[in-house]
Amino acid sequence: MTSKSAFIKARIFGEPFHVVTFDKGQHEYYAKLNDFHTQFRMVGNNYNQTIKELKCHFSEHRAMALVCKLEKYMMELVQIMHKVVDLTIRYENHRIGKDN
Repeated sequence: MTSKSAFIKARIFGEPFHVVTFDKGQHEYYAKLNDFHTQFRMVGNNYNQTIKELKCHFSEHRAMALVCKLEKYMMELVQIMHKVVDLTIRYENHRIGKDN
């Protein structure tokens, strides 16, 4: 509505209206989820840069050993991301009333 008087006039003449609610908890959850996704992308970018630097500054054998260690940590991060996705799905199902 553009003004209070237009709103009152619309109510008097029975025009339908929509009530918009704002769930602060849900908004905060998705803001944190967005921040997490941004950080996850930054880690991926840093991962690529690290691999390039390892190839440049270490012997092939040492670089491979470090890459294996780094891959182990990345797999742990992927598992955490899967848990976040699962929790988000459960949150959405709970929010809309499904019991899964």
